[in-house]
Amino acid sequence: MEHRNWHRFFMELMIGLATLGMIGGCDSGEKAVDEITGHRAVKQYHKSKKDIEKIADQQQQRYKSIPDDDDKEDREK
Repeated sequence: MEHRNWHRFFMELMIGLATLGMIGGCDSGEKAVDEITGHRAVKQYHKSKKDIEKIADQQQQRYKSIPDDDDKEDREK
């Protein structure tokens, strides 16, 4: 009986190590590890943050380029 438990433990260990080896051995494995550890979400957060900053800068430049209503009224008089 005890021999079976050791045999089962050894087989589970081997299967687990083989699975980790397959995941770590390919590019998609790296993506899977990033997904599991949460690194992918952090990378997406930083990318989105940079994109939002770029959009905010563009909007600010557009806003500055729009002539003020007061200037239009002064020109019309």
